[in-house]
Amino acid sequence: MFVYFFTETEPKFIYKFEDKIFKTGSRISLKCGAIGNPLPQITWTLDNLPINEAYHMRIGDYVSDIYTVNSYINISSAKIDDGGYYKCIVKNNAGTVSHKARINVIGLPYVKMMSNITALSNQNVKISCPYSGYPIKSVSWIRGICLSTN
Repeated sequence: MFVYFFTETEPKFIYKFEDKIFKTGSRISLKCGAIGNPLPQITWTLDNLPINEAYHMRIGDYVSDIYTVNSYINISSAKIDDGGYYKCIVKNNAGTVSHKARINVIGLPYVKMMSNITALSNQNVKISCPYSGYPIKSVSWIRGICLSTN
């Protein structure tokens, strides 16, 4: 009788997408690939919110060998509000790694709705303005309002 001992290994990226600029209506494909034991699971966010599939956006993954998973987002026709910071989060029992890059879609500035944030007194809070459009000259905050200009 043989007994096999498999060492758990934290996920490591074998492929990551990069910052890119696209025209409105372009096809976009973002891919993350990772290895690990046990086989990692990959999830995606856009501007730190979970991505919901839409008629023009699909998420999928496939396993290419016992320890390797590849995940992708395909956008059939990019809209300005598809721009932002995309993040792939890779997890297994041994750990978590993530990768984030900005995808820009050429067009007028667009500020996305923000979710409510709860903060505790005497603690630092980092709040990002979820915007899209390209090029963007600046992003400014006025109490209660986030503005972007091109």
